[in-house]
Amino acid sequence: MEKRIIIGLTGTICGGKGTLATHLIDLGFNHFVLSDRIRDEIRIRGQEITRALLQDVGNELRNKFGGAVLAQRTADLMADAEGNVVIDGVRNPDEIKFLRNVLGASILGVDAPKETRCEWYLERAKSRGEDGTSIADFERDNNRDLGIGEPGTGQQVSKCLELADVVIENNGSKQDLFNECNQFLKDNYHFDIEIHRAGKEK
Repeated sequence: MEKRIIIGLTGTICGGKGTLATHLIDLGFNHFVLSDRIRDEIRIRGQEITRALLQDVGNELRNKFGGAVLAQRTADLMADAEGNVVIDGVRNPDEIKFLRNVLGASILGVDAPKETRCEWYLERAKSRGEDGTSIADFERDNNRDLGIGEPGTGQQVSKCLELADVVIENNGSKQDLFNECNQFLKDNYHFDIEIHRAGKEK
């Protein structure tokens, strides 16, 4: 029986995490997003979901229940999922420690040039109400996400990237991004992309 693969994705705002997660879903991975646990909490409170509120409530939950709370809650949901798993949106070192030490996950980081990420952020703002609509909004959200001015239990993406097993620089095509991910899976898990693609197409 093959060892279950668990990948934790960390990375900068609009750096390509979602695109990479979609690629892994196409390869048969179950998909979980840590911030969905925050969204659940916000919905329970009857509040409107915005990026600022996601950041605030995420910090609040980590302060109250510990830095790994979102990863712990996600792990509970994973109990019924069979097969490989990708966990998107890792933003705190305590989440990495839990995913790596408790679940045996590998941590894959993704980043892109800041100017490119700002363009993607503004484009995404047209379809998602969680983003701002100006360069100033991007700068504010990006700095906070990286950990500038944030407490230890807050978002600390810069530190998470330092702790990642590998960081993919998303400065080429989508296929370049996918190829680097595929190589990581092959090198670390002997994961044959073509076999899994063929299996999915049957």
